[in-house]
Amino acid sequence: MQSDQPWRAIFYTSEAGRCPVLDAIRQLPKADRVEIGHTLRLVQEEGPGIGMPFTEAVTDEIGAVRVRIGRTRWRIFFCPQPGRELVLLHIFAKKTRAMPRHEIALAERRRKDWVRREGM
Repeated sequence: MQSDQPWRAIFYTSEAGRCPVLDAIRQLPKADRVEIGHTLRLVQEEGPGIGMPFTEAVTDEIGAVRVRIGRTRWRIFFCPQPGRELVLLHIFAKKTRAMPRHEIALAERRRKDWVRREGM
């Protein structure tokens, strides 16, 4: 049975206290921040399994929120956690057809760091 509670977005924070996804979003123009926020809220309400065109699987443990603004295709990598939480790990502008391996590797390192520190 699906819960009526929305998923909670949690921004990954490094051991040094940096919040790379939030820092990157804050540097974007206001219209882009609004569009990204709208899409993130939709994914929180509907869940990470909402699918195309809003989310896609990247690995077995990492998904991506998909946001297209003009010609820019943003991807926000996340990992679902127990308790209906989405840990937002990494954001980047996708410029190639394939998902860049170095972007996936960075998200995977952050996911492992989060799990190690949070015990999930």
